[in-house]
Amino acid sequence: MSAEAAPLVANAPVEDGMYYRIKSKDGVEFKVSRLAIQQSETLSHLVQNYTLEDVETRDAVRIDEYDGETLKLVFEWCEHHKGEAIPEDDDDTVPENVVITEFDAKLMEIDDDRLFNLMCAANHLKIKQLIYVSCKKVANMAKGKSPEELGVIFSIPTDEEDEERAALEAQRMDDE
Repeated sequence: MSAEAAPLVANAPVEDGMYYRIKSKDGVEFKVSRLAIQQSETLSHLVQNYTLEDVETRDAVRIDEYDGETLKLVFEWCEHHKGEAIPEDDDDTVPENVVITEFDAKLMEIDDDRLFNLMCAANHLKIKQLIYVSCKKVANMAKGKSPEELGVIFSIPTDEEDEERAALEAQRMDDE
């Protein structure tokens, strides 16, 4: 996917003329505003010394761990929440009352694999509030479920499946 075909967030309005180019592992390039970048501790550190000239002349910052679909979600979230207060470090404790806004809930109407990738990207990029709301989403998915239902939701193998896999692995090792 070329930069021209990049998602709408790639052309986010930039208030002060400063944006950063970020490229996913599958080549999708995003233009992300300075305020949106500030939501990510990792990206903020990467670009902290960039000047306007640097932004225009440097190659895009590569994030090779995540695809364009995942980063599109991340940057949509960052653009929507740009300028909002970033949670303070308090020994990595999660606030007791995490509120999932309507925007966040709609953004996270995705399949479980995509949600997992979103959570991993938020963690990797150190976007605290996105980590909090995505974890709250997962916690809400688990509410009121039996252990068997949780096993299905989170793809946790049963004891029997674990034993069967271990037996197959042992047999494979014996055959070698």
